[in-house]
Amino acid sequence: MIKFGIFLRNAFVVLTVLTILVAADRVDAEVGQTWPAVSESGVMMGYGYTKVAEGRYKPFLMIWHVGFNLKEFSSGQSDGRKNTLSWYLEPQINPSFSPRTDVEFGVGVGLKYMHHITDRLSAYAMASVGPHWITFQTSDQADGFIFSDTVGVGLAIFVTDRSSFNLEFRARHISNGELAQPNVGIDSLFGAVGYSVFF
Repeated sequence: MIKFGIFLRNAFVVLTVLTILVAADRVDAEVGQTWPAVSESGVMMGYGYTKVAEGRYKPFLMIWHVGFNLKEFSSGQSDGRKNTLSWYLEPQINPSFSPRTDVEFGVGVGLKYMHHITDRLSAYAMASVGPHWITFQTSDQADGFIFSDTVGVGLAIFVTDRSSFNLEFRARHISNGELAQPNVGIDSLFGAVGYSVFF
């Protein structure tokens, strides 16, 4: 029997792909760019924490965030800045140093909505899923191939018209979709900071 979590992960992947394909022919007219055109590039670094059977697991995020606008919405800001719905890729290499030195690496594919609050402050929400590989060995989760499911919220503080300093909170679940045992999963909370440039 397919677990509900696996169903949600698969549904999100299908909806993400369909959204990107349906929107692809509209981006040129609505955003004024040839698809796929990079609309955001940034780096994120963060610290996570959770407990596993062997002790505290503390991964350190090192992420490259690359965004592609799907749709723009009027924000009512005097500078003409628009709210955006985008899809993104997040290649990442995440070392962990507790309970021992390990590494996670992979890529997340997701959707992000950014809403401009003022000319210099924006809030955003995001969700992603993607394949990863972990070297961490625990009785809670088999090492090797896993899926990483992430949701997050953040604030973008614009330091120039086209760049921002970002503060972010993420919640993440990693497991392997019952491809190997054990598969209890590892749930972590992260605080992150970053810097983005917009095009």
